[in-house]
Amino acid sequence: MDTIRIRSCFSQDVTVISNDFLDRFLPQANGDFLKIYLYILRTAGMNKGSLSLTGIADRMNCTENDVLRSIRYWQKEGVLDLKDDEEGNVSEIAFISYCKNPGPEEETILKPSDISSERIAKLNEKEDVRELFYIAQQYIGRPLTKSESQKICYFYDQLGFSSDLIDYLIEYCVSRGHGNFSYIEKVALNWHKEGISSVRDARLAVQNYHREYYDILKALGLDNHHPVEEEIRIMKQWLEKYNFPMSMIREACSRTIMGAGKPSLKYADGILSKWYRAGVRSFEDIERLDAEHARSGIAATQKKNARAPKPTAFNSFEQRKDDDNLDELLLKKTRALYGSMNKEE
Repeated sequence: MDTIRIRSCFSQDVTVISNDFLDRFLPQANGDFLKIYLYILRTAGMNKGSLSLTGIADRMNCTENDVLRSIRYWQKEGVLDLKDDEEGNVSEIAFISYCKNPGPEEETILKPSDISSERIAKLNEKEDVRELFYIAQQYIGRPLTKSESQKICYFYDQLGFSSDLIDYLIEYCVSRGHGNFSYIEKVALNWHKEGISSVRDARLAVQNYHREYYDILKALGLDNHHPVEEEIRIMKQWLEKYNFPMSMIREACSRTIMGAGKPSLKYADGILSKWYRAGVRSFEDIERLDAEHARSGIAATQKKNARAPKPTAFNSFEQRKDDDNLDELLLKKTRALYGSMNKEE
């Protein structure tokens, strides 16, 4: 792929970033992803019309794979609209947030709290919705509140989830220890964003989601270990916030076994967090960081040796430990002197 066409509606001298974008993405987006997005946005504002992966990578001092991961991330977040050519390469990028007016479906999507009691009552006339209310109550072990009923209607009426998909959604969340409907709503919104529209799609997404965690645990030597919530949070950070590929995570796990001598997620997290803070994005960066660490270690050793006292004739003299040492000779002379004095008396 040589060039990517950029569709924009920006003036030449202004790069526009909405407050909505900053509020939504600035706190959690990967820093490199933000840099690449801003550069593409700036390029669009210059009305160049096209650019290349190589050009972006050179300008941002990263790899082409880093650029691809970045634009795929913004596609997933609904910020960029990408078109691929026949070979599956990105051929066009459009800025959805600024250049594309929301469609009719986007304009009519409400919030769960906007679903009225009248609308709930109307939906409750549907047999599958009544079954959903009953099933949800069985999962959480109590009657539904008004807010929870609104959320179920929201999934069904606004997100377009089938009753089977909502059933699986609630079952999946409760089975992981999350019967709170705020959590269930977050999962539903993520599924909607990812285009999941059937139980099959959801099962595949869940399977892939868990496979990466078990691959990491296996790399640590924990083949039969089931991750708890805190362990999932740590591994999710490696994959999503740090955006490290599995190959680099496996390398950190290997170093953990060698360094700690046992499986330790905390030890591996220390390695990967250090790499993230140091801007490591590839194995070449790891080699560079290792070389810097080795040089600093040699320099510290040389500095320590330079401060050590040099041997002298005095402190290198090995004191005698036989009966003729000075202290014992003095003691003998003292005893002899007192003995002669006693005889004279």
